[in-house]
Amino acid sequence: MNIIIKTKPGEVQRAQKWWDDLEMQWKFAYNEAVFGKGPVIEPPREDELMLLLIQVDTLRFAGPMAINPNLSFELDNLSGLVPLYQLRYLSVSNMKFTSLEPLKRHVNLEHLFVYENKLTSLHGIEKMVKLKDLYCQSNQIKSLAPIKKLYQLETIYANGNQLEQIDGLNKKHKAQLKNLYILPNDQLRDEEILRVQNELRIICKKG
Repeated sequence: MNIIIKTKPGEVQRAQKWWDDLEMQWKFAYNEAVFGKGPVIEPPREDELMLLLIQVDTLRFAGPMAINPNLSFELDNLSGLVPLYQLRYLSVSNMKFTSLEPLKRHVNLEHLFVYENKLTSLHGIEKMVKLKDLYCQSNQIKSLAPIKKLYQLETIYANGNQLEQIDGLNKKHKAQLKNLYILPNDQLRDEEILRVQNELRIICKKG
């Protein structure tokens, strides 16, 4: 079946400029994981490029150490995801990027999988108010503060980080949050776990 993408004047040129300006690693990533061409830098067809930028709402990039990898190398940043703001499902795992800041305008995301990377912070997700699933386990995250207004969260995996407290959570999360997998976190004290369970009535589970 042929998919017809309707574009406005100038959109194709802007899309091609976006591709031209992409870092080399992201050209490799899209060609290997999305277009199935392998780690090459050749530009995609016009229809492929417009489909990616306008309609694709699901993307997955898994590094070579993942159980089911689709990339032969590790991405070191998320800059290539700008301006794909239509995304609702995003999985980028087993990479070496440290920041989620490039995602700060991805406010339509509902499912975010960023586990087994080198993240030191969740800053960048503060406005993802539609987010239902957050999988950020096995990173180096020290705070959950950026989730404090994300009341649609149903599942959080934050085990295997460097959390000393369970900040960011409040009573407004209780209505939707069904699963909080936060153990083990070696620096998380039993007193803090009991506080969350007693005050917020949210069970701290082992991931």
